[in-house]
Amino acid sequence: MTAKIFSLMVVLAFAWNISAKAQETDKRTLPPFTEISLRVSGDVHLMQGDNQSVEIKAKASTINKLITEVKDRKLVIRFSTTDSWFKSWNPGKIDIYITIPQIDALSVSGSGSILSDDEITSRILDLVVSGSGDIKLTDLSAEKVSAAVSGSGDIYLEGSDTSDSFEAAISGSGDIKASELKAKNVDVKISGSGDCDVYATDQLKVRVIGSGTVRYDGNPQIDSNVSGSGGFKKGR
Repeated sequence: MTAKIFSLMVVLAFAWNISAKAQETDKRTLPPFTEISLRVSGDVHLMQGDNQSVEIKAKASTINKLITEVKDRKLVIRFSTTDSWFKSWNPGKIDIYITIPQIDALSVSGSGSILSDDEITSRILDLVVSGSGDIKLTDLSAEKVSAAVSGSGDIYLEGSDTSDSFEAAISGSGDIKASELKAKNVDVKISGSGDCDVYATDQLKVRVIGSGTVRYDGNPQIDSNVSGSGGFKKGR
């Protein structure tokens, strides 16, 4: 009898564990937004389309505790930092699928990622990584792009069109990989240990006071000043 009870307990525990880890889907209706700030360890899968939508896939307890709030047209995705469960609780895998008509700014301040293989079109786009997460856009078309890394995360950018300007700033150990995104005028500042790859067609301004390296493609007019232990060179 004891063996049967033990076996039943094992089966129930196993079933509960599977149920706890199973992903559920939650569709949320939110006010319009043009900016996204990701502050959790999850993946945002970004698309650009006429109709705004937000869909979350995670275990039920995570969905219940995940906050999505819009203020001044910025969507902030976070957990409440006041809850006592936060330090020991494991939220598990989080996938957030977002479609919006207009994209003006993306930021990651945790270990999550914002990813898009879809065509992203914007007039002015600001990108910021201040944690260990990533931003990766593989089909970007924008007039002006700024990318800043102050953590250990990376920003990856690709596009088939040529932007008017691209500004890159690194003060952390992360990298900015944008050699597949052509821009007429490029401005790079590195005060950290990260590296930056760019493609400039007309003008390239480089300032390095850290240990990072700037690598460039194209044949621009160059204004460079390297005062740290970093480098500046042609090609990848």
